[in-house]
Amino acid sequence: MDSRANASRIKADTIVIGAGPAGLGAALALGDSAIILESRETVGGLCSTLTLDGATFHLGGHSFHTPHPEIRRLVFGALEMEEQNRDAWCWLNGEWVRYPFQQHFSELADPASRHACQIGLDAADGWREAANFDEYLDRRFGRGITELFMRPYNRKLWGADLTRLHNEWVTERVAAPTGTPESRMSESRRRSPIPREAVIAYPAKGGYGQIFQALARRVADIRLRKRVTNIDPRTSTLRTADGETACWRRIISTLPLPELLRLIPNVPAAISSAVCELEALPITIVMLVLDGRHETVRQRIYCPDENIVGHKIVLNHNSSRWLRRLPRHGVQVELSEFNPFFSSSTDVRSLVKAVVAGLLRMGLISSPDCIRRTKVLRIPFGYPVPTHSRSNIVALARCWLSEHRIYTVGRFGEWAYVNSDEALYRGHWVGMKLAVSESTQCGGPPRQPAPVVR
Repeated sequence: MDSRANASRIKADTIVIGAGPAGLGAALALGDSAIILESRETVGGLCSTLTLDGATFHLGGHSFHTPHPEIRRLVFGALEMEEQNRDAWCWLNGEWVRYPFQQHFSELADPASRHACQIGLDAADGWREAANFDEYLDRRFGRGITELFMRPYNRKLWGADLTRLHNEWVTERVAAPTGTPESRMSESRRRSPIPREAVIAYPAKGGYGQIFQALARRVADIRLRKRVTNIDPRTSTLRTADGETACWRRIISTLPLPELLRLIPNVPAAISSAVCELEALPITIVMLVLDGRHETVRQRIYCPDENIVGHKIVLNHNSSRWLRRLPRHGVQVELSEFNPFFSSSTDVRSLVKAVVAGLLRMGLISSPDCIRRTKVLRIPFGYPVPTHSRSNIVALARCWLSEHRIYTVGRFGEWAYVNSDEALYRGHWVGMKLAVSESTQCGGPPRQPAPVVR
C-alpha cells in the first residue's frame, strides 16, 4: 500500500472512492485496473483502530463473523486471526442477563417479570404482517419482553418514534426468540443476528483495523489524503482537493449517497430531493482509558436502562489475548443523538461525568480514580436509519448513477445496516461483476458466492 506519485493527472480504468471494507473489497476484485482514492491518512473507514495511552479503541464495537466462506478465507489468508466464543450481556434494572434478552429472560430474578415475558411471548403472533418496527416488536416478542428490553433499548438508539422504521432489516439484525428456526444461525448466505454463543474472530495482534491494513497491502494502488471534490460524468473526470485531475471509465463509490450526489453537477432535482430524505444516525463514542488492566471477561453490554448513559458498552480488551496483555485497558460507551441525556446544552465534561456514573452503578469500574484519560468522538454517519422510504430512494439514485457508470456500495453507499464483513463481500461482488461486464443491475448483490481474489 502506498500513496503514489504526485502526478497532476491520474488515469484509471476504475476509480474506487473510499478505502473502507467495501472499497477494499472492490479493489481486490478488480486488481491492477483499479485505483483507490481515500480522503483520510489511513484505511479502514469506520473499522479503523485508535490508540490512546496504550489502550485500543474502535469507531464502534467490532468482531469478525460472516456467513460468506469466501470472505472468511480472504480475511484469514491476509493475517493471523484468533477465535473465541462471544460473551455478550444485557444490563437492566440492576441485574445481568445474557444477550440476547429475548432468549434469556428466564434469568431475571423477579418471577413476575419472567412470567410476563413468557405469557407475552406465547401470545405473540403476526409479526410478518407488522406495518412498522414498533408494531413488529409487540407482535414478535409480546408485551413483557418488548416493554422490559426491546422498546426502551431501541428508543435509546433510534429515537422515540419507532413507527418510522421499516421491518426489512429485522431478520438480519434482531435475534428471534429461542426455539424458532430464525433463532439459529442460518446456513445460507443470508445474514442472521449473531447469537451470544457464536464463535467470533479478531486479529491475533493489534486492533480490528489490522484486518483492513492487511487487505490494503494486497491492493495494487491506494492513494491516501485524496479527497474527491468534483465528479463530472460528461467528461469522465474528477478532481481532488489537492488539485489533481483523474480520468476514469467507471467509479465505485463508498461515499454516503448525499455526499456523492453533491459532487456531481446537474443531478435531476427529483433524485437530489429524494436522497436528502435519507436519515443517518450520528453516534457519539466516549472512550475511557483505565490506569491498568480491567478484570472482566465480558465483551459487549447492551443497556436499555434510562439511568445509564449509552446503549452499548464495549470492553475491547477481551477481544484477543494480545489485547488482554496490554498494560492499559479501555471502556468504550456508544450513544446516539436520541439518547435522553443529550440536549443542546450538554458539554463534554458533563457527558463524561454521566458515563462514569453509569459505569460505577453497573460495577464495571471501581472508582473514577482508575480513569487515566478520556476522549469523546462524534461520528456523523454512524448508522443508516431504515425508514420506510429508504429502499425506493436508494434504488432511484443507484439506477441513475449506474447510467453514468458510477456504482455505489457499502454501509452508506447503499444506506444499508451492514457489518464490515458484509460490506467487504458486497464491495467484492460489485468489483467482480464489473470485471466481467459493464452492465450492472440496480440493487445489491445476490446471495450466491462470488469468487475471491487471493
